[in-house]
Amino acid sequence: MSETRTVQVEKYDGSLHYEWTSRLIDEDDERILLYAGPGRTLQHHTRQACYTYESHSLECFMRRDGFTVQLDLETDGSIRHYCNIGLVPRLNEDVITFIDLDLDLVADGGGEWRLVDEEEFAVNRVRFGYPDDVVAHVWNTIADVKRRIDSGAFPFDGSLERRLLTLAKEQSFGSPST
Repeated sequence: MSETRTVQVEKYDGSLHYEWTSRLIDEDDERILLYAGPGRTLQHHTRQACYTYESHSLECFMRRDGFTVQLDLETDGSIRHYCNIGLVPRLNEDVITFIDLDLDLVADGGGEWRLVDEEEFAVNRVRFGYPDDVVAHVWNTIADVKRRIDSGAFPFDGSLERRLLTLAKEQSFGSPST
């Protein structure tokens, strides 16, 4: 499969925050999986910068839930996990749009999860006027993600890690990437 998807992450006011393009790996009623190999670029509109990453990356967009899971296989072999909390993603042809609501759950190689960007959430809650139902959605989503992590439920059941390692190995042996 050589289809690609462009991911556009927006802030609550609709402004484009950052975007990138990755290869579509799998798609069903529950999720969309995207892969990008070393050399992928991310255009960060808020910072007016373009970043190039040397990690292998697998991104899981949950179709009915307000979070994404990104796994990065770093050059030292460790896997970094990053969950963006936001609104349920929208898919329009080849573009996935995700509204970022600032808070993230992150786990580096050791597997300890931590909540980050609470100050940014507090500032943007006022700046963008997050309604009470959006704030409740954020905290409910964080609680749901933590429950899934603790119980080993998808997407925290190890299947994405195995998929990422397989994709990275295939790319190193010359199979198609990004």
